[in-house]
Amino acid sequence: MSNEGNVGGEGAMGNVGGVGGEGTVGAGAGGAAGAEAAAARVLGELAGSVEIGAVPYDRLVAGGRRRLRRRRLLTSGAVAVLVAAAVVGGTALGGLGRGRGPGNAADAGAVVADASTVTAAEAAGAAGAAAGTTATPTAPARDPFTPVRVVVGHGTTNGRQWQAWAAFWPAAATKEDALRQARLIWEDRHAAIPQLPETTRADIDRSWRPDVDLVNLYATVDGQRQVDDAMHDTPAPGVPDGAIIDRATSGGGTMLGFKGGELGASPVVIAGVRPRVAKIVVTWDTGGISESAPVALGDSPTRWYAIARKPGAQARTFTYYAADGSVLGTDASWFRSY
Repeated sequence: MSNEGNVGGEGAMGNVGGVGGEGTVGAGAGGAAGAEAAAARVLGELAGSVEIGAVPYDRLVAGGRRRLRRRRLLTSGAVAVLVAAAVVGGTALGGLGRGRGPGNAADAGAVVADASTVTAAEAAGAAGAAAGTTATPTAPARDPFTPVRVVVGHGTTNGRQWQAWAAFWPAAATKEDALRQARLIWEDRHAAIPQLPETTRADIDRSWRPDVDLVNLYATVDGQRQVDDAMHDTPAPGVPDGAIIDRATSGGGTMLGFKGGELGASPVVIAGVRPRVAKIVVTWDTGGISESAPVALGDSPTRWYAIARKPGAQARTFTYYAADGSVLGTDASWFRSY
């Protein structure tokens, strides 16, 4: 007797306990063939229920565009986050870079002239140009072993270019420093003046003062330093200027370019003036005038200017003017006998 109609039941020997259903036979090869036939019928019914039509290209394209827009939004958002992070990071780093460390040019706004060449125009306006103002540049640190060199005047004589220079050496605090400074000055001058004697300790013992700055005045012609120069003492900042404190001129001066005939009939006067002097005007006996503006040397209270002699002329007067145009004084001693 067979087990027809049993669902998952156990049959006699050889029966397979398969998944039963209506008309399921669980007996050997006959049962397997019946299962295959039932599966074929179910698949056929499902295939018949599927509606076959044209490919929905419009929906496929629309779906692709939506996915593309989502990708773009995600990408642009990521980029914005990265840019914001970079800006914040850069601002933080920039703030650290503008700290109060020594020598920070952004904080100091100073004109540093350690052993460098500074022209008259640069010395007067470099800091102001950098800041967009006409502020007076901050003086460099006082270093007795590093001079501040400034061109205080220039021009052309007989087709040759001349420049008047001032090398400012701040006062040395001790005799040992003064001796070291004197040897550096000698080396600087000896290159152009081979016969110049070297400074000795005895010279320092006799002449050193901790409140006196030194200024070396010299000239170059076509870029070559000339053999004649001069050394001048000037009071350090804060030191009273003695009897000449109320005079328009101070610090002395020299005439260069005539000893060896380097400038022919047009030697150059380099002289110092008080800070309140804004302009020097020379009136010539043959007519005409020459003008010069004094230039600062570091933090020295003495300013320096240079004027070349007009060939064939004598100077009637040197007149010193304040910034408001008032006359501070006159001088008739320069260019009188040359």
